[in-house]
Amino acid sequence: MVNTVWQPARMTLLVLSFGSALFVLGRAIVAPKAAETQPSYSLPATIPLPDWQATSSAVLQPLPEAIAGQEYQYRRSDQSLKVELRYMAGDGDVNRFLFVHTPIRQDNNRLVLKYQPKLGFYGVLPHQGRAYLSACISPRGESTVTAQQFVQNLRAHDLTPTRVLPWLAGKQPLLDRRCLWTLMSVPLDTKADTATLDNTYKTLETAWFSWYRWWQPNFPPAERGAV
Repeated sequence: MVNTVWQPARMTLLVLSFGSALFVLGRAIVAPKAAETQPSYSLPATIPLPDWQATSSAVLQPLPEAIAGQEYQYRRSDQSLKVELRYMAGDGDVNRFLFVHTPIRQDNNRLVLKYQPKLGFYGVLPHQGRAYLSACISPRGESTVTAQQFVQNLRAHDLTPTRVLPWLAGKQPLLDRRCLWTLMSVPLDTKADTATLDNTYKTLETAWFSWYRWWQPNFPPAERGAV
């Protein structure tokens, strides 16, 4: 008798839960893309980097899918380091970014993926006398390189009850597609052997780890409806 009384209530709850899930999924699919409603934002003019002395900084030329861009130059003894930072909103595909927005272009297929526990993925490659390191820093989770990694990071850190409820209330987007696309580079002898290239990558990696850790608590704030 008790089961018969509670059966309609149980079915109603299941129907409501299923309906809510479909509504959330549907709204995520038809929601406008991040690039259509980008906020204006200025990146910091200086970013501290341990063991490196900042020498200059300049605003980068705007890109259609970028919210802001800044170039940073560093030096230590006889070494120089250039960091190009783009505040992006989109798919987080570093390979595409390199092909479309840099002189690297077809050489992007030489990008070697690496992983650092608790930090995430990044890629390295040599190109015309420079060694490069590139990755995307997300507001939550680890850094990514491929579009698949970017989406997986979104699903793991954005599709949670703490974000769904504010999204339903119109206070924030369900999926935060922003990322800080970083492209670091240092000079490299075009005749460098494997050992020299590996050591150069280590220089970039050390700088990258510090760079990532600085941005984690300092990620640009989101504007309502902008991401």
